Amino acid sequence: MYKAEFLTEMRQKLAAERQAVESEILKLTRPEEPMDNPSPEDLASDAAEDIIEESLIKVHRDILEKIDNALLRIKDGTYGRCLLCGNEIKEANLAAEPWLEFCEVCDQKTEGKNELYVDSNI
Repeated sequence: MYKAEFLTEMRQKLAAERQAVESEILKLTRPEEPMDNPSPEDLASDAAEDIIEESLIKVHRDILEKIDNALLRIKDGTYGRCLLCGNEIKEANLAAEPWLEFCEVCDQKTEGKNELYVDSNI
């Protein structure tokens, strides 16, 4: 079981990260100024940038969903428990990525949905 101070710290980190992710989404979804007489190269470049921005928006929205789910788990007392096996996730891993959903073992089973883990041997 995690200490109250740790849960408070994680709640604050999650709230700050949520705000940062929302800010990034707003930046990416802001309409661009139309170009006067764009060249074919400009149009191609804009199209490529749009594809990249759409991918980034999707990644940010996925993180936002994980953050919201983590905040709900803090409220209901299940935060830090692996969603598959129920084992406790290491504090160091949560400190590095507070929205983690799986322990290290189950993360490998889920094909790396959560990529960041702290090596306990370091």
